[in-house]
Amino acid sequence: GIHAKAILNNPSTYEILKPEDFGMTRYVSIGHRLTGWNAVKNRVEQLGLSLNDDQVKKITAKIKELADIRPQSMEDVDNLLRDFHYAVASGDESRVKTVLSAPMAI
Repeated sequence: GIHAKAILNNPSTYEILKPEDFGMTRYVSIGHRLTGWNAVKNRVEQLGLSLNDDQVKKITAKIKELADIRPQSMEDVDNLLRDFHYAVASGDESRVKTVLSAPMAI
């Protein structure tokens, strides 16, 4: 978690070359059990979703739980983030609990 936050705050700390110079974009892996909530929050913002810090921390815990079963692809994580965002936005607490309690991303 701490390294991802450092990369997001000041990329030159860990990157000697800018990905943009080579037509690439920065990629911070968040589909593993060591991911931090700041990295997840950054991905939420990249996807244009709206979650507060407490919600990001809850979904980060779910990502870590799923990653203990198997590493999560970026697509898996993105789908989980979207599902959680839409559940929260719906105001339906049972839907939020379903996303957070599902054994795998739904």
